[in-house]
Amino acid sequence: MPPHYRAITKSVAFRLNAPHAKHVSVVILSAKGDKTSTRGMRKAVDGVWHATVDLPRGRWLYRLLVDNVPILDPLSRGTVKDEAGAEWSMREVGH
Repeated sequence: MPPHYRAITKSVAFRLNAPHAKHVSVVILSAKGDKTSTRGMRKAVDGVWHATVDLPRGRWLYRLLVDNVPILDPLSRGTVKDEAGAEWSMREVGH
């Protein structure tokens, strides 16, 4: 019988300094473009919003929604465009 492998996941932290925002979320899209999820972020007393998400290894695209306005992550190490030409921040997990 072949060995069973579990998907390797890693806790990934998302942060954004937006002290005047009322609501911040992170929208995560797999680089394959087949899955999208939205996670709410929590605001700390210093005005920095944060969320930790467990993601499997791979390349993930994401945007931050600040009061329902999508923005790129200013701390992102790179950006890419999707098939429609929209720009996303990029994060590599487990590499």
